Amino acid sequence: MRRKALWALGVATTLVAVGPMAYAASLQQLQQEEAQAQQQLANEQNAYNQTQNQINQTMSQISSLNQSLGAAESQVGSTSQQIAMTTQQLNQTQALLNSTQAQLTATENQLSHTEATYHRTTLLLDQTQKELNKEAHLFAGQLQLIEERGSIGYLDVVLGARSFSDFVSRMTLLGQIASSAANEVQVIHSEELQQAQEKQDLAKEANLLAATQASLNQHQAMLQQARALFAKEQQRSIYLHGQAMLEAEQVTNSLQQRQSLANKLQSQKSALAQAMAALGSQIASIASQIQSLVGQYNQGSLSRRELFNAMLPLVRPIAAQYNLSPALVIAVITEESGGNATIVSSAGAVGLMQLMPATAVYISQYTGINPSDLTNPQTNLIAGCWYLSDMLSLFNQNLSLALSAYNAGPGSVKNNGYQVVPSTWGYVNNIEALYHLYSQWLASGA
Repeated sequence: MRRKALWALGVATTLVAVGPMAYAASLQQLQQEEAQAQQQLANEQNAYNQTQNQINQTMSQISSLNQSLGAAESQVGSTSQQIAMTTQQLNQTQALLNSTQAQLTATENQLSHTEATYHRTTLLLDQTQKELNKEAHLFAGQLQLIEERGSIGYLDVVLGARSFSDFVSRMTLLGQIASSAANEVQVIHSEELQQAQEKQDLAKEANLLAATQASLNQHQAMLQQARALFAKEQQRSIYLHGQAMLEAEQVTNSLQQRQSLANKLQSQKSALAQAMAALGSQIASIASQIQSLVGQYNQGSLSRRELFNAMLPLVRPIAAQYNLSPALVIAVITEESGGNATIVSSAGAVGLMQLMPATAVYISQYTGINPSDLTNPQTNLIAGCWYLSDMLSLFNQNLSLALSAYNAGPGSVKNNGYQVVPSTWGYVNNIEALYHLYSQWLASGA
């Protein structure tokens, strides 16, 4: 329901209805309580907004930390995979080391056996050499004796025979001596051949021993390199694992601290919300009292100036949030509802600033109001002030066009060639006249 004019003229006229003194004192007290409540509400609203900003910043930081944690966890996973691969390589290297060590042990055992065999062969060769030298010396003496006395001894043996049988005996003895000497020469020759063969075998074993020693040295060098590589990879794996765990722990601690701060801010937000709810109830009570004053004004026992002064503390802080003059907001309220917070028009507009529920749903996306709570004076004022400010921005601060759009919708103004819709001229003129009057009262210290 819209009040279309207590003033049809667009002039600033002050109508004064003198009320009882006692009632004026009561109104003065209500206005003071209203001003105090509004100031407290403004303070609580500022604190709430600051807390909300802190919560938003903290949630943003938590989101960033969650991303950092995800990146750290991804890096930890990558590092874990790298550690697993390194561990697998280390296991393979360890297996190779074990195989090399076993091979080296077998080679060392074979080398020890070969060295023992070489040592025994050397001793046997020395012994054989000594025996050969001894036999050669004895053979040389016998040859010398034969050379020195052979012909003579032979003649002595042959010519000294006294009979044929003695001659045969002596010839047989010479044959035996010659055969024995030939055998000794054969034995010496065989021993020389055997000694030469043993020397060849010994040379072969020495060469094999040298090759085995070289292979052993090569395996030992490879083993040392593999051990050094294993130790290096193991240290690198431990370092990477430690770094990944440290980064994950730092991110987790930071996230826990941020979460604790967010919980604390959320608690503060809840406390502020409760305080604001209490203040809202208080404002609703004061608004109810103002509603009573409106009724008295309609009965002629309260002046319009006193009604304006009663509404001003409720409107001022909310109008300031949207850079609106409280005189303009009160002028819209006067024209729209006459200050009746619970009134519903035949078209379905609700509350002080007569907002349609569908429009309130749209406004809630930007203000966070509850669109089903339009009879709450605070909710209605927030929504109405936002919508009025939005219309002013849409039509480049042209007040007449903004008021026409507030009443008939912005589409109607656009369709009318960005001119005031004819059906809204009386509405626009009434509000502009009230705005002019209320601005004077506001400037005079109302």
